[in-house]
Amino acid sequence: MLNCGSKKSGYTLVEVLVVVSILGILSSMGVSGLHDAVVNSRIKDAALNTAAFLERMANESNRISKRICVKKDHAQRITAYLNDEASGSASSNCDDYKQEFATFAVESPIKFECEGAALTDYEDIKINWTTNGALFIPRIGLSAAPAEGYVCMQYGSSRTYGLVLKQKTNNMMIPMWKTGGSGSGWNDL
Repeated sequence: MLNCGSKKSGYTLVEVLVVVSILGILSSMGVSGLHDAVVNSRIKDAALNTAAFLERMANESNRISKRICVKKDHAQRITAYLNDEASGSASSNCDDYKQEFATFAVESPIKFECEGAALTDYEDIKINWTTNGALFIPRIGLSAAPAEGYVCMQYGSSRTYGLVLKQKTNNMMIPMWKTGGSGSGWNDL
């Protein structure tokens, strides 16, 4: 037998399969982490933009010296309405406000609704502005925003939430977010 001294060049099939399986495991972990980061980023962005929209409506109410009602008119959209004051005095019922003034929409799958367990940290604030409407009343030198209330949003059916909160003790809208059930607390943005 003649041994030509040939050297083995290349990789064996087993070595290639091991490397491919390790890469597959690492990439699947990365994709899952990336998905969670995208969800968190989108809900934070929605909360910040909703807070900015509500602050803008408070400023517009003072600027034009008219009452503005903001309420949800679609799962993914809130709309600001002006009262038709030609028919009489300014109403305190948001259902009387018909003239569309401005709208704000969030991207799908975010919706302006939350499961009941999401708000256990703020059970004392009962006024949900998306369902009851938020009435912005012009005031000289003060914010036109109501004394308290909130707008809550949820990312699809996940347990990732955004919140814009207005408390009696604070004169500004506070955007917040959280992920998880009722056990985890809200994080300010």
